[in-house]
Amino acid sequence: MQMETLRGCTMLVPRDQAAVALRIRTRTFTELSKQARQQRPVSEADMERLKAAILKALQSGPKTSEQLQLAVPSSLIQDFGQDLKRIGLTNSLSLAINLLKEEGKLVKLQSRKRLDSTSYSLVLTSSLLPEIDPFNFRIEEACTQLATQYFRAESPARVKDFAWWAGINVTDAMRAAAEVKPKLVPIPVEATRDEFLISETDLDDFLVFQPQESAINFIPYRDTYLKGQREIVNRFVSAEHADKPFSRWKGKLINDPLATIIRDGRVIGVWEWNEEDEQVDLLLFDPSIPKPVEKTVRKRAGELANFIKTNLGEVRLQGLDYGPHQMTGIHDLKAFWGKGVQVDVRV
Repeated sequence: MQMETLRGCTMLVPRDQAAVALRIRTRTFTELSKQARQQRPVSEADMERLKAAILKALQSGPKTSEQLQLAVPSSLIQDFGQDLKRIGLTNSLSLAINLLKEEGKLVKLQSRKRLDSTSYSLVLTSSLLPEIDPFNFRIEEACTQLATQYFRAESPARVKDFAWWAGINVTDAMRAAAEVKPKLVPIPVEATRDEFLISETDLDDFLVFQPQESAINFIPYRDTYLKGQREIVNRFVSAEHADKPFSRWKGKLINDPLATIIRDGRVIGVWEWNEEDEQVDLLLFDPSIPKPVEKTVRKRAGELANFIKTNLGEVRLQGLDYGPHQMTGIHDLKAFWGKGVQVDVRV
């Protein structure tokens, strides 16, 4: 299920980890609200009444923000001034909703069960997830469970990578990593003195692992492969192509990986599904890539295109619209890569 969790980001979370996802969420609006208390045109008592009215309105079922605006007392909905809007506080209703989400009482739910849907409703956590209480266990326990999941997926990795990914301080990350069972043990990584950790139960398998020769993989947009570690670019992308596997916001590079082509663990290009032509468009970073490798990439792209056409039907692989400022596709981004770059659609 989709949930707002680490650093306030929306992520796909298994239902049995929902409590951890809600507990670990950064309470950004809670802190902003405390800082702006004197500037708010709504008293603390009125804010509590507004939150209670929202919860009461949602007892009859999910509602959009617009529906909630009609369901709660209009006298409690106040617009905020420009100073507050600059820090993300627009009005009392929006703030109350965000506070309730950070308290674990509300969950933002897609109105349509599609990953590319931008239509959302709000639902009581107790209605959607009656089996959990996100604040029924300590934050330390949530951090430990999160560290267990992180190092299982990302090892070898550093504690500071985990802290960055989880949005927690390094001290809390160190405590959580020390509590992971089976315990984490250090492993040397070439060209660095940093301490990288891996579960002791995975160490032997890791040391004897041999990858397939010239393994080619197509991974999807926002896959965790390129999101889990702080210095991801240095490890998986050559320096001359370091910015190419990531989208941009108003021209600025953001840590939001595109759908990428991986060879032997390194990013060598990007791909996207061409819905109109029902084929895979791709762009390889290095024009001098060996012909046998290029042939293998094209073969894999053809296999992926056939799978998508046969099995996925109308399912989209990227969102409908990320707005005028975010660039997520290779057709948009090629402008940043040089005038001579062309998208290759011969699959």
